[in-house]
Amino acid sequence: MVPGTLRRWSLRKVLLAVPLSVAPAALYAAGLVALGVTTSAQTSSALPGVDPGPFYPLAVGHLGQAYRDALPAGATYALVSGALPAGVTADASGAVRGSPTQTGVFEAVFDSREASGRRYPVRVQLVVRDLAESDLAAAATSFEGLGPQGSTVTDLRLDVRNTFDGSTVRTRVRLVRPNVAGPRPLLLFHRGRGFDHGDYQAFHAHLASWGIAVASVEDTYSFAGSSFGADMDEYDFDRAELGMESASGVVEGVTDELLRRSNDPADPLARAFDANKLFFAGHSRGGGAVHASHQRAFELRMRGLIYLMAFDLRYFPECAPPGVAPAYPIFDAQPRTPSLVIAAENDGDLTYPIADQLIDRAAGPQTQVTLYGAVHNLISDSHPAEGNAKITRTQERVRTADWMVAFIKRWSENDARLDARLYGAANQGSRSAGVASWLPAVRTVVLEDAQDNDAARNRVGRNLVGSLRRTERSMYPDIGGAYDTLRLKHTILSPTAAQSVWRLQLDAPMDTTKHKRLVLRLAQTGNEGWNGYAVWVRAIDALGQLAWERLWEPGQGGLLPAYDGLSPHQRFVEVHAPLSALAPAAGAFDRTQLSAIDLVLVNRKASAAREVVVDAVRLE
Repeated sequence: MVPGTLRRWSLRKVLLAVPLSVAPAALYAAGLVALGVTTSAQTSSALPGVDPGPFYPLAVGHLGQAYRDALPAGATYALVSGALPAGVTADASGAVRGSPTQTGVFEAVFDSREASGRRYPVRVQLVVRDLAESDLAAAATSFEGLGPQGSTVTDLRLDVRNTFDGSTVRTRVRLVRPNVAGPRPLLLFHRGRGFDHGDYQAFHAHLASWGIAVASVEDTYSFAGSSFGADMDEYDFDRAELGMESASGVVEGVTDELLRRSNDPADPLARAFDANKLFFAGHSRGGGAVHASHQRAFELRMRGLIYLMAFDLRYFPECAPPGVAPAYPIFDAQPRTPSLVIAAENDGDLTYPIADQLIDRAAGPQTQVTLYGAVHNLISDSHPAEGNAKITRTQERVRTADWMVAFIKRWSENDARLDARLYGAANQGSRSAGVASWLPAVRTVVLEDAQDNDAARNRVGRNLVGSLRRTERSMYPDIGGAYDTLRLKHTILSPTAAQSVWRLQLDAPMDTTKHKRLVLRLAQTGNEGWNGYAVWVRAIDALGQLAWERLWEPGQGGLLPAYDGLSPHQRFVEVHAPLSALAPAAGAFDRTQLSAIDLVLVNRKASAAREVVVDAVRLE
């Protein structure tokens, strides 16, 4: 877990590290990548009066509590429209400080000026909740059913500039537009390899029924499809990462052209799209293109990115910084642009953990969804299943669309009530999807994420164990590529007795009254779900008084999914344990003096789970 800090390097050092065969525009871009300012292989063809600039979500704040965050370094900022909440200000350096005195979702636009003279708007959003977070919906909103809008399909043939290499590309775009007046949120969509852009028509119609315009990009240039061939084989077969980075550039070119036409009063697409509400989704290798665009998110105008059974470009050694020309680098830590990652549990095409480990380096709002029983191809209209599908094509398609609509509505309509579903506890115990998330908040305290290379200590004190072996290593299988450079680690608990304990000791007592919940990601390595283990949390105050909370007990239930025989639930699922549910064992428990947290495992069935995996333990 990376808590939202952009890395900075010397521009001179980065330029010296880039091969001399790279074009000057790419050299400049590579330096900006390293500075965390932009990640474009070439600069975007910004449209005056249309391009709203990059979108940068700030950390969540709470009413009356001290607030501190910052816009990206390297520029000066001046507020031009909108407002931050009362009590919070931003200075010229981009430092955001104060103590908010009102709740809600606040948006503002800043004029950003770099020392080079480069100037552009930056959109920011700051959510302020009350202390009890009563603005969060209690139940998950579902969009699995069709929405109220019909749709119209239009095929376009566009000549666009591929910003990856500057070439002019002719591509077909299939528009699926909801039959409702006014500029609509626009989802750019890129197909997977072996698919035509029209293979997802029922899927896109479902999205459009909820008022979202979808532009499906054929892009024959980037990688081969089922009924056409790539123009250049090296973009696919020789160096697959080039096809995905190229696809990102084609989508950027299509975005520019569609916005230009939407801004032209004489064009049939006049006022069709809202430039402030742009999203990019891709399937399979199209999802790799999403990863490329996420890396370049500060340069692009996207408000959110959606990975569907996606390639992780960090797999390719050619994408390791500074990148092997003409590829540009993909860094471990992601930019803050909101993202949704959907993985198929039984993919059958992409090897696990491709697409699953993106959550480990999330810096901004991200939701990681594993669809239980899903496979790689079934979101398409007719492609046969790859892998052992345990759910139907219709189930997979509507569940995928459901999550996508929730994500797009959250970030296009500023509906923070959906945060309970995307980043909160609304999915507890789900048997259809394993959900983990990361949403930076000022009051978040990470207790342990196993990324500090010190197994003896957690982030706030010592790690202690009773009747178990605790190791820090990745739960993900080694699939080669360049993944070893990510150095991902998780806490692996191997019990040696019927009851075992992992204790997170604190160096000094902590006041937790401003926190609402304990959050932790859990997985297990058995094949019978959580049937075999009871999982409890025990809190200890400075006087040694105890309070307990049940996360899971076989036969009684809890916050983990019940085993139904279809999925072993071996992927991460996130548990949100309310601190208000801590029950004192005897007498009073003092939440202002928390001194330790125990994770207690009780083996109820010897043949069940062998190890329990824990990650991103935090107070929120």
